[in-house]
Amino acid sequence: MHEHDQAGSADVLIIGAGIAGLSLATALGRQGFRVFVIDGASRPEAPKPGKELQDWDLRVSALTPASIAFLAEIGVWRDASTHRAAPYDCMRVWDASGSGSIVFDAGEADASSLGHIVENREILKALLQCAQALPCVELCWGHALETMSSAGSGWLATCSTGREFHTALAIGADGAQSKARQLLGMPTREWSYAQTAIVATVGLAHGHAATCWQVFLESGPLAMLPLADPLKVAIVWSLDDAAHRQIAALSDEAFVDALNRAIGPTGPVSEAVGSRASFPLSQRHALEYCDESFALVADAAHNIHPLAGQGINLGLSDVAVLTQELVAARDGGLALSSSVPLRRYQRRRKTENLAMMAAMEGFKRGFGTLNPLTVLGRNLGLNVVDRQGWLKRWFMRQAIS
Repeated sequence: MHEHDQAGSADVLIIGAGIAGLSLATALGRQGFRVFVIDGASRPEAPKPGKELQDWDLRVSALTPASIAFLAEIGVWRDASTHRAAPYDCMRVWDASGSGSIVFDAGEADASSLGHIVENREILKALLQCAQALPCVELCWGHALETMSSAGSGWLATCSTGREFHTALAIGADGAQSKARQLLGMPTREWSYAQTAIVATVGLAHGHAATCWQVFLESGPLAMLPLADPLKVAIVWSLDDAAHRQIAALSDEAFVDALNRAIGPTGPVSEAVGSRASFPLSQRHALEYCDESFALVADAAHNIHPLAGQGINLGLSDVAVLTQELVAARDGGLALSSSVPLRRYQRRRKTENLAMMAAMEGFKRGFGTLNPLTVLGRNLGLNVVDRQGWLKRWFMRQAIS
């Protein structure tokens, strides 16, 4: 990358070079916008190509066909869909406290797959290659945002390096603890689940059959997500804090035993586990997604329980809609600093994001209980949906679109 001047001017400044920030930079760069992306981290290293347990990223995403279509549209999916992406065509969901279960099959939705499980670092690698190939996109690693001040019809942002950026529009894509959101004093509504998720790569005794497995336990949901290696899955095991302390302290062998007991006879048999990581679960939603010449996307605007792996898909939908609105505004002769495209973006995205957050909260409350009536109700509900073909197809269409 060429040497930077101390100051720079761009149409759009994106704060955060994660999946949301880089996909937005790529989408806008392909439309001819001059884009700066700043991030306090160092440029990520290329992921290792190995397939041993320790070679897989602990953070994976369940990309829907709609998200994949967007990534393909901006030229990214071809690079991300190599040997490290795992299509899945079946999803099995059941309740450990009863007999309720449901099976989603891609064939019932007339789809080739329900989605793909991809390591986050593989998505980032492909996005990075596409973004840095665009002449109008400049990636600035090691540039942590320090201050933001209004500058006419735009912003002046100062970084930890002392470099300043003048921009007509700024976008906060810097995650759940967004510094940009905090600097602008944009309020959020947030709450803790009093749960912690354990993520790991697990080796199986038999193939995962291109299936996602999810069981609702008394202590929280457990998901097994198929990786490109047929004998390996990524797990996301959400546990109430008391249960997490016990499970996290287990040796690898004891952890595998606990995992097999938790998944039960319905799910695959685990044989080995790689390194494990834990992170606390919470839900957060910005009351507003936009301010004067500023917008939030993805986790900076909303982050949800990882129950259904929808976080990344909601974030990519934010990026797609914001890109559409900014292109339409430019083509219609509006200034980038105009509030019109940002308000339209907020209207289009806020309702869907709130609906998904409400659904996740409903699942958490409905399944995190031993109340006999609730257990009966949720089991009847799963079984009814599973038996009613039209209803199940409707649910699948919501999940893959």
